[in-house]
Amino acid sequence: MPLDDESKNNDEEKYERFYKHGKYDDSDDENLEDFLKRNSEKYDEESKSDKLEGEEIEEEEVESFFSDEDFELKDFEEYEYGIEDIKGARIAKIKAKKRKRKMIFSSIAIMVILVLVAIGIVFGYRFIKNKYFSKTSTTDTVEESIVVPGNIKLGKDINILFACANDNLTEPEINTVIFSSYNSKNEELISLCIPVNTIFEIPGFGLDTVDKTVEYGGMDLMKLTLKNNIGMDVQNYILLDVLNIVNKLEGIKINLEKEITIVGQDNASFKLKEGDNILNGETALSFLSNFNGTKEDIEKSDIIMQKILIDGILKKIIGTKEGDLTKNLSIINDYIETDLNLEELSEVILTFASLSSQNNKTYGLDGRFEPFDENTIVFVPDISRISTIFNKEEATQESSATDVRTDKTASLIVLNGVGTKGIAGKTSDLLKSLKFPNGNPVYQVDVPGDADNYNYERTQIIIKTEDENIKKSAEFLVKAILVGNIILSENSSQKNDIVVIIGKDFNYDKAAESVAQLKALLQESETYGTSEEQAESTAVESQTTEQKDTQSGSSAQIPEGQTYDINILNGEGTQGIAITVKGIIEKALNKNAKVINVKETKNADSFNYNVTKILIHTEKEGVQIVADQIKKILGVGAISQSSNNPDNVDITLIIGSDYTK
Repeated sequence: MPLDDESKNNDEEKYERFYKHGKYDDSDDENLEDFLKRNSEKYDEESKSDKLEGEEIEEEEVESFFSDEDFELKDFEEYEYGIEDIKGARIAKIKAKKRKRKMIFSSIAIMVILVLVAIGIVFGYRFIKNKYFSKTSTTDTVEESIVVPGNIKLGKDINILFACANDNLTEPEINTVIFSSYNSKNEELISLCIPVNTIFEIPGFGLDTVDKTVEYGGMDLMKLTLKNNIGMDVQNYILLDVLNIVNKLEGIKINLEKEITIVGQDNASFKLKEGDNILNGETALSFLSNFNGTKEDIEKSDIIMQKILIDGILKKIIGTKEGDLTKNLSIINDYIETDLNLEELSEVILTFASLSSQNNKTYGLDGRFEPFDENTIVFVPDISRISTIFNKEEATQESSATDVRTDKTASLIVLNGVGTKGIAGKTSDLLKSLKFPNGNPVYQVDVPGDADNYNYERTQIIIKTEDENIKKSAEFLVKAILVGNIILSENSSQKNDIVVIIGKDFNYDKAAESVAQLKALLQESETYGTSEEQAESTAVESQTTEQKDTQSGSSAQIPEGQTYDINILNGEGTQGIAITVKGIIEKALNKNAKVINVKETKNADSFNYNVTKILIHTEKEGVQIVADQIKKILGVGAISQSSNNPDNVDITLIIGSDYTK
């Protein structure tokens, strides 16, 4: 039966209610079966579409997401086909749930993305800041934590060790060792430059070069080694990473009294001019390496050049204006290792860098260079003058006077290298007063004059030749005026035996006191007899010795090829004395062939030995001759037999206080 427009509209509404909500309105007495038949074509088409969508959803999800109660159609229980026909309504609810779930997941995803973007912004900012602005930021941060007190003058005496590493404080390769002693009363600093290849007795490790101490036991072991070997109490240390410090400070300035040639790390040579030079980190490192004692052609006097560079670093740290010290310490803080606190470190740097040249004295350790193997040389130290250098009470100038073994007068001229009016003339008059016991002058002093400039930081003593008498006279001059760097003249036309150029380190008053003491000692000393008297005395002594040797039968020769094991013990307490004696007797006895083998140098059971003992433990052929020669070399010693031989050697030498008197 055809439906009119109104019926069609009613039919559509019924269909809508049934399909969407599972309810059928039968108020018009039309049964459900007729209704479904009439709308079957439309229903089938939409059911097929919904069915395809429903199949895409996994059965497990559907079952877990909904309960059976959600789809109960209580009003249609009596119809056998009710469940099949309401499938479309079930799919509709699934789609609604799915849309809701998508919205939730989308919201969560958006939130996660926003969080990640925020994190990226924060870390990106930090990366850019650290990469491109780290220097400023780090410096500012460190400066806040480093506050240098206003009053930082060093008001106490201090013994301190300066050491320089190449470019690494974690595993430092030491290329500079300087011991400095500061006297606060006199405001005077005395420094001793020690070659890094100096042979010392390292506690617990035996004989080795001093630079190895840091490798074995750090800076504390180096402090202990210096104390044991040179007899000076080292209280504190400063270890510097020179390469990075100089580069961080954007270079340092040093003043040289003459042009020098430096060999760089790449073995390329370059020159540093006379006067002011600006050095970067690499050049500074090469400078130290050239003067640390490891180069074959180095002179002992050149060792002190290292102190020039250390002074340059200290002066650059304190800067030229207020606040520079704080700023520069902040910049280089990571490249300094020390057992001083910040206030103490600041006091040391400012005080040392502010000293005048005459109150900042530098010496090189006495000794000699010896080949160790084909490619290595070592430095054998002589510590006999250390007490004199550091003005210890036990040191006397009597030994200084008797060191000069000549009565030959040396010609000398004094030149003013500092600009102080009259200084050359006053010094000339001072030296004229020195006379030998026979009345002859020690120096024939020429008319004083001016040097080529007034910028000499250190006093120069220039010798004409390496004649032994001239060298002795120059060495005595250093002891007289208390300063001076002895160098060989490069001018073949030099007239005088010795040319003295007064530097800023010269102190006339102290030199006058020293000369006055030496004058008295010279008059009392028997060392300065005439050459004829000395020759006669030597001849008589030699004849007497030969007679004694002949009478005792000790003139016999040491058996060829025979060697004797020896231990040397320190029995009087002077640190390093055993090593010094070792070098002396080895040089004398092993000159032509190896006669002695020093197995060990160490301390004796006490330091109360007044007499040097030479104990013979074996009956090896020639051992008595060796003992006699040791006594002759040392000038002291009581020879005796001993069966107490725990070290299994031929001879034990115990140094007593009679040797050092």
